[in-house]
Amino acid sequence: MVSKVASWLGYGFKTIILRQNLPYLFGMVITDKCNLNCFYCETKNSGRYHFSFEQAKSTILDAYRRGHRSLYFTGGEPMIWEDGGHDLNELVRIARDIGFLEVFIFTNGTRPLSIKNCNYIVTVDGPKDIHDQIRNDSYDGVLNNVRNAVTKSIFASITFSKANVQHVQRFVREVTDTKLFKGISFNLLTHWPEIVEKHGVSIEGRKRLLDDIWQLKKEGYPIVLSRAAYKALRNNDWKRPIPQIEIGTKDRIFQCCRDVVNPSVCEQCGYANCAEVSQILDLKPSAMWQVVRMVGTT
Repeated sequence: MVSKVASWLGYGFKTIILRQNLPYLFGMVITDKCNLNCFYCETKNSGRYHFSFEQAKSTILDAYRRGHRSLYFTGGEPMIWEDGGHDLNELVRIARDIGFLEVFIFTNGTRPLSIKNCNYIVTVDGPKDIHDQIRNDSYDGVLNNVRNAVTKSIFASITFSKANVQHVQRFVREVTDTKLFKGISFNLLTHWPEIVEKHGVSIEGRKRLLDDIWQLKKEGYPIVLSRAAYKALRNNDWKRPIPQIEIGTKDRIFQCCRDVVNPSVCEQCGYANCAEVSQILDLKPSAMWQVVRMVGTT
């Protein structure tokens, strides 16, 4: 905890006082292989993204040398990544050994959560019946893996779409009642405009949804959302792309996310964690307190 606070303070001094645009959060699309078939994912099993072990190792080292101190793995399904006998557990150890302060794994939760020294972001796309419709009847298996995980640093995450937006209250209460998750994060389906029109939530629907989520937060449910990020998402007026965030595939590093090259997607971004980061960088107290509560003790 002391090292994290010292790092945050040092980073804050360099970026706020000295006005240096230093990177901090680095993501890796470690593979596009996935064992599920969610309707809103276009990159699964495309064959475009899969790091070799040496590529992954050098990318992690390079990200650290350039200033990143927080790392996340995404996919596809990161937990099924392997290359020549190397697996994700080894990459997490490498990241920790060289000095990354936080490591996150975004996972569908269908594999045992057996890797230590990391935080898990586990997708739960609604209450049991809705999740099972979207994610191949995996709800019970996911909760069992969370229950038997090697860490308690596990957050539930939902991507809101037409398929589950009407069930937000039931979802939040059901997930909270499991007492398995440290918090609940969310995204609004972010995709090409035609995909969002077909499967996503409208602009006015987003505002109503965010109001419902904020009300649940005020009622005491463990939703990962600061007041500043709630307002920024609702007004869609937060600064992006965020230069302090980068995400890498085996072929390219993008600033903020892979959709940075698609203005029509970026303009309606629903990645709540990115909005939260933008508010931290704007020194909004509620956002700064939210991140301390989320990762300060992990």
